[in-house]
Amino acid sequence: MFRVLFFLNIFYFVFTIPKESIHIMEDLPIGTSIYTFSTDGCKTINNTGIYRFVDSQKNSNDFFLIDPYTGRITTKKLIDRDDFCLRRTCSCSKCEIILEVLCVNVGKIFFNDLSIIIDDRNDHSPQFSKSSITIDILENVPIDYLIPIDIAIDLDYGNNSIQGYKLLEDNSTNKLLNAFQIEYTKKNDLLALRLIKILDRELYHSLEYIIQAYDGGQPQALIGHLNIYINILDVNDMSPIFDRSEINVFLSESTSIGSFVTRVHAFDGDTGLNGLVYYTIVSFDPPSNGTFILSKETGEIRLGKSLDYEKEKSYRIKIKAQDNGPQQVSIPAFAMIYIDIKDENDNYPLITPTFNDDKISGIEHISNSSIITIRENLSNGTFLGHISISDLDSGNNGLVSWSLESNGSISIKELFNNEAFLMFTARIFDREEQSQYEIYLKAYDHGIQSLLTILNFTLIILDENDNAPIFDKDFYLINITETIPLNTILLHFHAIDIDEENTLNSQIEYQLNNQTIFSLNSITGELRLIGKLDREEQSSYEFDITASDHGQPQPLSSTVRCIINLIDVNDNYPIFDLSEYIFEIPETWSNLSPIGYVHATDADEYYSELTYKLVYNDMTMTNDWPFELTTNGTLYLKDASVDIDYERRSIYQFLILAIDNDGLNTSVPVTIHILNRNDFCPELINNSTALFFNIDLWFNNSNEKFNHYYLELFDGDNDTCSIELLNFNNIFKIDLIQHNQYLLYAHILPEREYYILQFRLRDLINETIDQSCIRYAQLVLTIGTNETNQTLAIDIAREYLEALYLISRRSYSYFNLTLFNVIFVIILLSIAIIISLISIKIIYLSSNSCHQRRLRKHKNDSHTLYRLQGPTETRLPLLDNGPGEPSLTSSWNIAGN
Repeated sequence: MFRVLFFLNIFYFVFTIPKESIHIMEDLPIGTSIYTFSTDGCKTINNTGIYRFVDSQKNSNDFFLIDPYTGRITTKKLIDRDDFCLRRTCSCSKCEIILEVLCVNVGKIFFNDLSIIIDDRNDHSPQFSKSSITIDILENVPIDYLIPIDIAIDLDYGNNSIQGYKLLEDNSTNKLLNAFQIEYTKKNDLLALRLIKILDRELYHSLEYIIQAYDGGQPQALIGHLNIYINILDVNDMSPIFDRSEINVFLSESTSIGSFVTRVHAFDGDTGLNGLVYYTIVSFDPPSNGTFILSKETGEIRLGKSLDYEKEKSYRIKIKAQDNGPQQVSIPAFAMIYIDIKDENDNYPLITPTFNDDKISGIEHISNSSIITIRENLSNGTFLGHISISDLDSGNNGLVSWSLESNGSISIKELFNNEAFLMFTARIFDREEQSQYEIYLKAYDHGIQSLLTILNFTLIILDENDNAPIFDKDFYLINITETIPLNTILLHFHAIDIDEENTLNSQIEYQLNNQTIFSLNSITGELRLIGKLDREEQSSYEFDITASDHGQPQPLSSTVRCIINLIDVNDNYPIFDLSEYIFEIPETWSNLSPIGYVHATDADEYYSELTYKLVYNDMTMTNDWPFELTTNGTLYLKDASVDIDYERRSIYQFLILAIDNDGLNTSVPVTIHILNRNDFCPELINNSTALFFNIDLWFNNSNEKFNHYYLELFDGDNDTCSIELLNFNNIFKIDLIQHNQYLLYAHILPEREYYILQFRLRDLINETIDQSCIRYAQLVLTIGTNETNQTLAIDIAREYLEALYLISRRSYSYFNLTLFNVIFVIILLSIAIIISLISIKIIYLSSNSCHQRRLRKHKNDSHTLYRLQGPTETRLPLLDNGPGEPSLTSSWNIAGN
């Protein structure tokens, strides 16, 4: 289990994982896998974290590789524990390497400590520097006389290192048995032969021995051999004797080359050349060729190379003194010099930065530089990288403190006893506020003369096209007389874009739409009059001016309303009761209900009859303005078909003009807030309506994600949505992955060739406030194998689904077409009937008119009177007679006939 250590703002969780420990054997083959991190939370179904070493410049990290995607640790080089011990990479008693690993996954950072203990393999046998040596000794040396012997070297450690020595002799060769015994002091690593019997050259002149060095390896100890030949010399000379057989020196690592270190001195009782003593270095431990220089004549030891406490902390030198007498009788003397190196504050604190380089996330580290670029508006708490701080010195010289100066741009999380820390953004950067931040990290040690290291890196904020041009006014309103001359400059529109200067993000262009009487300069924003004004034809002009930048990927624009009123003479403007009107309506507001009222008065009596007018002031103006205003100042929606949508726009800001009957006007700002209602239904937004199921992957138990299908729902109200499978529930299931994202999969093997899957979509809202929306959707799932052409199968399945859809639409369309034809025939018949009736009426009227003319003519010729029938006769309706003419009845008599 891991434990949460730190939470930065709302974006990054920082976790530390309890340290784990493993043992490995030295000399493992290169590429051997030794451990795999399986950090809970760093690997998810959809995302895999990225693993890396916290300090990739540590020496121990050079021997291991980490797979950034799996977290597997493998050996990069051959690991020799004995070499690690000699180079002080690890402790010789317990060779432990600590790997510090960081894993970054979406919104989370995990730290892992892995302790790798390298176990020793008994792969080195004890080795003497020579296979044999010859020693000359006088026959009169006293009992307990010691002959120093160079020890054997075993690079292994512990029980696998040298455990002791044995002295072997051949009874048939040596005439004097058990003359010497071996002595070994493990504490000081001193080996010598001690004389325990008196020597007599007249009886024997030489002895032969074998020194056997053995280690404690299991199951079989390893052994090294040294052959020793001892020559017994007559007593005719005096040998050198050191005044001090052991010398201890404490030497600073800052000692300059050529400085005096110490001096050895040996006495010789002889005179002349036989009394001259010469000094030579027999052995160095550790090997250090040229580090120390010995004067052969004086015994002075001087420094030959620079010292480094961090590489070697001590030296052991074996010195031999021998006089100038004949080699047969000159017996050398030996002395040991122990040199301990004193640590000096000669190493500056080391700062190792590892910057995050994730272009997709908007962070980029410029190679071979200390510059980090970051997009503005990135989330607060964005991970920038980590920094390790160390000092190769020891004690207070290696104790490091540090401070970070970032002007509030960076926050940190300390790790590993303050030896490393993470860096996060401490704010949401706005390039228009500040475009660059200089970060200073100062690390200093606690030596007597403190050493300071400064790391300076620069955080450059990259511009995003996040600022639309802004006009210097909320709206432009001018009143001009109708007699103003042509080509007069009426207005100068001015907008600014605070994005980076001299870039496309801040380059502004002005546009005027649907106006022929005015001209706008797209660069300067000057508005000129180019047509004649006539207030009797039009008393005011209202239009929008758009200022657009050229930013990518999408230019941004702002729109300002311009109102130009043509006025006669009038000196009092209408005054509104309030300085501002604010209303709230739901997006489902009825056009029959008033939104609100405005009222104004005019001090001029003649001009006090006021009317009200809407003046639009909309940054994203469309042609369909949804509001209308009555003459008495009442606001309504235009009609029921007007579309006001909270998701598209939640606030309308405009002006209302109060205009007197002479044209003077005053404006008041009006704000209408649109309240949200559930007016969007959920939609299934998959890229394809056809899916492919591979049966072979099912039987092969392959990665199941190939037969998993992600369904994503979208709701314009940003509601949480649910999806329900209406058929084939015994074969398929749907699981929720995250908000509005679901996973469709088969829990038993499908058997059909195609499946038409029916889904019910529903948004989940509080139904006490509003009503949820339900929709239905279809997907077709085609079944195949590895041999199936998936693209072709999916295309056929999609066409099959479309065919089903067209069949259902065709029957509906046929019904509509038939109904249309019936209606059309009825209309044609009605027109024909009307035309026929009109024709009959015209013929009838024409015939009756001719008959009346004949009657009038007959009357004039014969002067005959018409006699109406009695009161029982029926009177016809009046025909089209002239003024004063009598109406005719259905029957009459002609006199004089």
